[in-house]
Amino acid sequence: MSFARSLTIAGVAIFLILLLARLPAALITAVLPPSVSVSSLQGSFWRGSAGYAQVQLQGKWFALGRVSWRIKPLGLVVGDAIEVKSDWGKQSIAAAAGASVNGDIHLSDVALTTRVDWIRDLIPLYIAGELKLTIVDAEISADGVPSRAEGRIVWENAAWQAQGGDVSLGTYAIDLTTGANGISGDIVTLKGALELSGQFNLDGNRYAVKADLSGPAVRNEAFQQAIALMAVPTGSGYRIDLSGTL
Repeated sequence: MSFARSLTIAGVAIFLILLLARLPAALITAVLPPSVSVSSLQGSFWRGSAGYAQVQLQGKWFALGRVSWRIKPLGLVVGDAIEVKSDWGKQSIAAAAGASVNGDIHLSDVALTTRVDWIRDLIPLYIAGELKLTIVDAEISADGVPSRAEGRIVWENAAWQAQGGDVSLGTYAIDLTTGANGISGDIVTLKGALELSGQFNLDGNRYAVKADLSGPAVRNEAFQQAIALMAVPTGSGYRIDLSGTL
């Protein structure tokens, strides 16, 4: 190959790299699914931000707020292709993600802090408090169902919402692992007036929560009225056995 031809090829390659690097952030909308909405885009396709973003979960829109991202070209072939961060009031999310050829999504280094009020749109629990999720490694199938997760969920300043006012409960944790029966974890009490112990399981899109409730909080009349339709009295308190689909 002559020197002139090599120089021409190198020049074309540099031009294409510069052209790709300057792709506007607005092009990100071309690769987003209908369940994600963004506005006020800035920056480039590879490193940009949205002034406001929201994602649809079970037919409900969940606000992400301001979102920034960085796409790693090499990650489009192997590894995590994108790093995302978002902030919305006291809510914050950070994660790295990549996609396989069959549409499955791989997540790593996930850190999420949010209030749990929105959970009752998915699961019939009238609860309040702050949720902190740390996921080392996770997989979500192409149809949006979690299939693997390794990490920890902490529910801080938990409260049960009742007509007479919120009932303070405590702080609880679930260490998530993945096995033959899907994603599961033991529910443990870190502190609080309600002693909570049990198991959580997510197999495909079916969830199950089984827990025993005891401690001073179970003697609260407002708490007893709030859980009367979903808990069974036991010798030491109550037992909850919930199941359903996401």
